[in-house]
Amino acid sequence: MDTNKAQILATMRLIAEKELDKEASSLQTATYNDQKQLISALFNSVKEYNTGSIMLRLVVIDSLYSTNAAYSYFSFEEMADKIYNLLGGTEEGARQYFYDIACGTGYDKYNLFQEPFGIQKNLSEGSKQMSLLSKYAYYTLYGNEETRKKYPLGFPIYDSLALEAYSTLCKMLSIEQGTGIDDSIEGYVRALNKVRDFLFDGNGLFNNKYQQFDILDAYLWRMGKFNGGNLSLLLSRNDYVTFVKNLGLNAEPVENEKDFFYEKDNVYKKRMIEEVAAERGFHCPVDKNGKTQFDFNAAVVELYTKEICNPFKDTSNEEYLCQLLAHWRLFNQEKKNTKQQNNESMAYKKSAISGEYMLGVLESGSIEVYRVYDNVKGALREIAEKEGFEYDPEWNTRQFGSKLVDFLNSK
Repeated sequence: MDTNKAQILATMRLIAEKELDKEASSLQTATYNDQKQLISALFNSVKEYNTGSIMLRLVVIDSLYSTNAAYSYFSFEEMADKIYNLLGGTEEGARQYFYDIACGTGYDKYNLFQEPFGIQKNLSEGSKQMSLLSKYAYYTLYGNEETRKKYPLGFPIYDSLALEAYSTLCKMLSIEQGTGIDDSIEGYVRALNKVRDFLFDGNGLFNNKYQQFDILDAYLWRMGKFNGGNLSLLLSRNDYVTFVKNLGLNAEPVENEKDFFYEKDNVYKKRMIEEVAAERGFHCPVDKNGKTQFDFNAAVVELYTKEICNPFKDTSNEEYLCQLLAHWRLFNQEKKNTKQQNNESMAYKKSAISGEYMLGVLESGSIEVYRVYDNVKGALREIAEKEGFEYDPEWNTRQFGSKLVDFLNSK
């Protein structure tokens, strides 16, 4: 067996053993996997299947996953009604509809994943909810042990982290990437099915226990979390505090208030730039105006990319998390190699800047033009208004950008 394939499968087995089989004793020690159990309960305990129970599930999934469906008015009601009427108004009918898509034996003939739902405040059209609806499909097929055995593939969650990690996984496995992966749920399923078929034998349960799309999603999601440096959902509160302290990126505690952290952003960032960056050995970039910047997640990634760093020392799952990190370092190296190759292939023979525009001539002779915004927040507002995304004028640029990315990825 190919070395990379063997390592990926070993990591998947590790995730299943250390996370998917375990349940937190309390919400204080809960992680993302325990949130999954909370949502699953909604799919197992409903006595009556109707639009109300479907809407409740959608609202909870949207809240815990931050899919931003609530930005379109009446979207939950419309989605619930459409799901209820899939194949005869029964839960089993909806399950079969989703599973046919997952198996590639059917398609989204009612355009559940493609049509917009709800309206905006000004009565403009709502947005597509492929991300939220894929999660609903995942949970209705995940259900309980009996349901999982009946639908051994499960349903793939359409997720920005999985999308990002997918291309690197294909490179590691030396298989061709799927085309049209962003365009439709069928394209997404086809792309992931190619990876699934390559990794697993047959269409049965992974290790005779786990749905294949579930374990593939678990792997891609975790690699995506490591890529972004945001591991809060993989750790309990206490472990997250230990993790940040190990990296030396914690704010100073308020005097005489044990374990309570507070520090003004500008004070904290200044300390990170002037003191901690040099001490911990991470890079703070300089923007086009010559001002030094600090990005918390980027600093996290830069620090735990280094082999000498163990950010999980003294956490409750130290051995497992270190194994996951060791695998991600291999994954990340492939990601960097791919990025470098892409940059080299996209190198300009010559380029020029005119006002807000950058013009580049590729080696092939093709011309590319990019618009460079001096006012980033203004650019975000322009995109938001074009896409029908409601925003709060009080959001700072980082908040605005993060929420807008989530919104666009959910369409």
